[in-house]
Amino acid sequence: MENVLLWLLMFPTVMCNVTFLSPRDLVSEYLSQHNPLDYPVPISKSILEVSVNFNLLHIEGLDESNQLLTTTGWFVLTWTLEGLSWDETKYQNISKVPVMPKDMWLPDLVMFNANDNYGRLGGEHLPTSIGNDGTVVWYAVNRRSTSCTVDVTSFPFDKQRCSFQLVQWITDTSEVNYTFHNVPISFISHKENGEWEVLGSFVEKYYLNEGMYQTLVLGLILGRRRTYYILTAVLPVCILSCLNLMVFHVPPESGEKMSLCVSVLLAYAVYLTSINSVLPSVSDHVALFSVYLHCMFVFKALTVVASVFVLHLHSALPKSTVRELLTKYFSGRLKKVTSETSLSDDPHEDTRENDVKPRNNVRHIKHLLHEEHWAEIVKKVDFIFFCVFLLLFVLSTSGFFCAIVFRHQ
Repeated sequence: MENVLLWLLMFPTVMCNVTFLSPRDLVSEYLSQHNPLDYPVPISKSILEVSVNFNLLHIEGLDESNQLLTTTGWFVLTWTLEGLSWDETKYQNISKVPVMPKDMWLPDLVMFNANDNYGRLGGEHLPTSIGNDGTVVWYAVNRRSTSCTVDVTSFPFDKQRCSFQLVQWITDTSEVNYTFHNVPISFISHKENGEWEVLGSFVEKYYLNEGMYQTLVLGLILGRRRTYYILTAVLPVCILSCLNLMVFHVPPESGEKMSLCVSVLLAYAVYLTSINSVLPSVSDHVALFSVYLHCMFVFKALTVVASVFVLHLHSALPKSTVRELLTKYFSGRLKKVTSETSLSDDPHEDTRENDVKPRNNVRHIKHLLHEEHWAEIVKKVDFIFFCVFLLLFVLSTSGFFCAIVFRHQ
């Protein structure tokens, strides 16, 4: 009885001297024994392994003029702290503890091609998670603009390769080894962009300064969504080019040939000024589509010249030099016409009929036949121009698309 009373009197004193450590206390005690500036040296091996993963959330845009890619996402960096662990079943199933980044060592990776904040990953306002097995998971969340070399030669069927270049800054390869995660780039939370779609990804790893520092490259392959540009740029240009060819099917005597020709030229000029806002303004690479547009503009200007020449032929005098040259060129058909005319002027015909038809009527008939023959020559010249410009349109258009196809191979 006396022993029981003695234990009851000593129990509060013993309980005051006993403390129950929580997982947060274990982590705080571990971190207090290590300098945040020193990387956690593993006991089993001398090199710390850090896994790197990138989760893409959204592509906000690609500025072709400044060659900048703006993205939103987060890097996930994982490593293990040896000597720190606890049994979660003994601590109310607490499996991880949040810790502020300023209280512990963080990987010294710097985004070398960043356009803002000199490539510093993440921010100190988001805590770091430490698991019950000592695994540290750091989520470096940020909205970032990175440089990206843009090649718009195949616009609007172009593909761009943009990357994030992470460079080891303070520690070297003998201290910390950075490796890619099993899935280096994740698109689970990715939201589609209206202009660009992600076609794939790639990763690279190389060393600097004779292997002392690592450089990790996580890249995206972006493809331009071409439907909008086909409907608003490529298709209208082809329609205007086909409409331009219809000028050579308008008869010169109708008086509408030049009005249609000039109307098509003005429509294309107005459309060309509006489409320039769609074309990327990059001087490093010239878009083949821009070259194609200017070639079509030159062809339409030449169409005006050809139409003026056809109208000049239509109203040319019988003794003009151009008319005489073209008549000699088509002399075969002219001989046929003159032979038919000679039959009507045969001297063996009845003298009574010659008396009825005066000689001036014969000359008038000859003049009408020559004018009809000249009208046919003008139509042939018009058809030749149609064939020439049709060939130029087909060659230029097929050459543009073939060049695009060959660049994608």
